[in-house]
Amino acid sequence: AFGAAFGALGGKLAKSSINKEFQDQVREQMQPGTSALFMIVEQMTTDKALAGLSKFGGEVIKTSLSDEDQAHIQAELHGGA
Repeated sequence: AFGAAFGALGGKLAKSSINKEFQDQVREQMQPGTSALFMIVEQMTTDKALAGLSKFGGEVIKTSLSDEDQAHIQAELHGGA
């Protein structure tokens, strides 16, 4: 189910300005039996955020989003757009 949802959202995001390298990294990491957590954080101190997340394991892949891309993602996730 996640794969289908991410695929649909990913198709829409591919048309946005979200870094293609970031999109490719996420696709490569998403293998059967794996999961992902996507977070939109408006303000953070990178080293503190990574330290807080490190106790859960996994790999952090990060990118910056424009205000327009953030709004688009929020709309897609909440059924708008």
